[in-house]
Amino acid sequence: MILLSQLAVQAAAQSNCNKVSFAAAVSLSGVGAYATGIAAGDFNNDGIPDLAVVARTNGIIEVALGKGNGTFQPWIYSSATYSPTQVAVGRFDGQNLDTVVNDAAFLDASVLLGNGTGYFPSSTFISVGENFTRGFAVGDFNGDKKDDLAVTDSIGNVYIYVSNGDGTFQGPQIFPTGGIDPEPIVAGDFNGDGILDLAILNLDDPDGGANGSLALLLGKGNGTFGAPLLLHFPKFFTNVGSAIAAGDFDGDHKLDVAVTGTSYSGVIYLVILLGNGNGTFHKGAVISAGSQATAIQAADFNSDGKLDLAIANDTPRNVGYVSILVGNGDGSFQPPSYFGLDGKAPQEIAIADFNLDGKPDVATVDGLSSSISILLNTTPPCTVNQP
Repeated sequence: MILLSQLAVQAAAQSNCNKVSFAAAVSLSGVGAYATGIAAGDFNNDGIPDLAVVARTNGIIEVALGKGNGTFQPWIYSSATYSPTQVAVGRFDGQNLDTVVNDAAFLDASVLLGNGTGYFPSSTFISVGENFTRGFAVGDFNGDKKDDLAVTDSIGNVYIYVSNGDGTFQGPQIFPTGGIDPEPIVAGDFNGDGILDLAILNLDDPDGGANGSLALLLGKGNGTFGAPLLLHFPKFFTNVGSAIAAGDFDGDHKLDVAVTGTSYSGVIYLVILLGNGNGTFHKGAVISAGSQATAIQAADFNSDGKLDLAIANDTPRNVGYVSILVGNGDGSFQPPSYFGLDGKAPQEIAIADFNLDGKPDVATVDGLSSSISILLNTTPPCTVNQP
């Protein structure tokens, strides 16, 4: 028989598995005004994560090379597009890590080819027919082990650029998303066939409704995709948000997604859509997501083998913070823990181990303060007593 006192001891020993901790946010200043895009990657091939940031006002991409202790070298600059607002990373020429950035002014995008030092001296133009580039996903869509590019536009299409492996691309193939304003996009194998698919949030519906939908385009393995499978959001949403993350949240080895939405009362929700393993989903937990949720990323922050979620939150007074929701491993999550930022109006999140201690850290790009906030993960190891 296990006594109540023994159960209490076991529960106390396991309680730290449901908690996360981060050091006080440290600001990395000097980025351009209204910075909105951030990505992490090893741009100088030294095994240490770096940061790439774009701001819509300066026409450049800024890179801070990591030192491996959670701090960074001064910013270095390369030409980008006229008004960049988003950035993603990939290896498009088979050599160094590259980036792709959009252009909010001229409604297109460019792939910026890295030279292995943190600079991007050359570029390849990407067009979405002057319909405004909304989001990027990078992956091998045709099985040739080269990074390809998926780009959403503003009218309901996704453009697939298959890489030639030298920094250039084949002409785009265009597929409908079944909605309007498709913006957030993630790549993953949602039906278990070993081929990358695309999950896209349509922020609006073509019938004039504002509830929006999740579109799943199943990959065929040759760079083409099937017709969108649509999951429309509940009617208590006035609209879906602009954030999506994918991961196995319930431990069944099938990809799930987490998306944000706003109720008619103005409450921000996080909706977990659990994958059935065949390209369809069923609704899981609906969780309060705090104030305005601008971005989501999934990672295991407490090293318990279960995916957690990091959400960037803004407030009416632009006091930014990050919410960490610890995953229970069954598709549900612990109540959020809140961590303040050193900047205002966080726009996007980048996750990487910036101080090389084996734990994922968080970086946010803070638009109104023209800075980056770095949150270093100080969560102790998850320990469980055996009965």
